[in-house]
Amino acid sequence: MNKYLWLFIGILSSLMAAGGLMLKGDIPKLLSAGMFLVGMIVAMVAFISFFVSRSKQQTRDTQRVITDLELLRLFSKQPGGLLSADMIADKTELTKGEATARLSNLSTGGLLIAGANPTGMKYFYELSAPLEEISGIDLSGEPFLTIGDLQNIFIAYDYKVSPHDLMVTTGLPWNMLSREMQHFRKQGVVEVAYIQRPGDSYKQYILMEEYHRSDTLDLESRMRINEEVKQVLYDENLLV
Repeated sequence: MNKYLWLFIGILSSLMAAGGLMLKGDIPKLLSAGMFLVGMIVAMVAFISFFVSRSKQQTRDTQRVITDLELLRLFSKQPGGLLSADMIADKTELTKGEATARLSNLSTGGLLIAGANPTGMKYFYELSAPLEEISGIDLSGEPFLTIGDLQNIFIAYDYKVSPHDLMVTTGLPWNMLSREMQHFRKQGVVEVAYIQRPGDSYKQYILMEEYHRSDTLDLESRMRINEEVKQVLYDENLLV
């Protein structure tokens, strides 16, 4: 739902709650209390949804300043490979708060490893695995990861695919890639394994065997899966 619609609902619900208090002498107490409680509950849900939606929008907008892939490449170029939010802010047009949010998101996704200084007041990050770029992968050109793209990426990386591999090959924001992979996992296309693999990310995606070949799905099945993924991204404002 659009964030401004949530804001509108929140304002209306607040007015409803206020009306319940103002009219309690003119209408039955039960009705007055019901108006107040329902109005307050709906207003709280609406305002929370508005701020969550706005936060997602702000996070997505910072991709215009520096994409997630460009951010990861800063670590590859940095002597020693360690960067903090302050250092990222100095190197880019991100604010410290925006840099902190982006780094935390990439760390949660398994793309970065975080560590603190002795006081625990400052965090440094580094890549959890090197960025391995393979050229010549045939991608669809769609602004999201299609089932055909996914199969071709797995083939190119010999079926050992990490979040870094998805990021390098597609250049898509991690929020979008992560949500797509959740959907593919729900559909039984991929699975996720957390496994220690020297020199690679601890998070690995596994393509189910029935999808190993890029030509094993008919056109109708491909179109259905792609449309489902696109709709999920549209519904969550990750694709505009």
